[in-house]
Amino acid sequence: MSRFIARFATGLVAAATVLTLSALPATATTAAPAATKLTAQAGSTRVDAGTPVTISGRLTSAAKPVAGVTVGIAYCTDDFCGEFDAQPVTDANGRYRATVTPVRSGHYRADFLPADETLDAASASTADIVVLQPAKITSFTAARGADGAITAQGTIDFPRFTPPAIPVKIEYLAAGSLCWTTAATAEAQWNGSAFGFSATAQLRGPGIWRASYAGVPDEFHAATSGFVLVR
Repeated sequence: MSRFIARFATGLVAAATVLTLSALPATATTAAPAATKLTAQAGSTRVDAGTPVTISGRLTSAAKPVAGVTVGIAYCTDDFCGEFDAQPVTDANGRYRATVTPVRSGHYRADFLPADETLDAASASTADIVVLQPAKITSFTAARGADGAITAQGTIDFPRFTPPAIPVKIEYLAAGSLCWTTAATAEAQWNGSAFGFSATAQLRGPGIWRASYAGVPDEFHAATSGFVLVR
């Protein structure tokens, strides 16, 4: 009888084990997100400040287009990227397009941030875009004093950004000459309302005078004043 009881108990344990294992939920196998590829290019790489630029590209996965998803477009200067300037949606061919306006030199970065885990995130950057800032000589005068010296002065304006140094040349074109001659160089300084410059130079006889700012390569435009005749 004891052997029968022992076998019966062993059978109960085995059955309970089978029931317990069958009651456990099956472990779900999650597929890895599919790899994606994003491209980005700028329609122009050298523009005047305030000029719109077209950013375009394509999003694919396994060489097939990813349609109907959002791509964020952010402007980056140095190592800093701002908030998204545009968020175009990819078309049936996975292509996106947006028009943005860069304020200074840098590049645009496109980011695909998937809403679910079926696709991997992706990013791409455009080539650097040079944004030339405006400069304008807003006033210029030149006059001969009682001592014969000519005093030239004026103001120069930078509507958006200001260069760290603003050298302004005072130039003249003497009677019969075909080339401008630099009489002096003045550093424009902020006077509370504008960047002003002033210089004194000597020139006997009549001549045409002007002020010129050479600009900064890949940063600021050059600027030239109107002409002033001094007898």
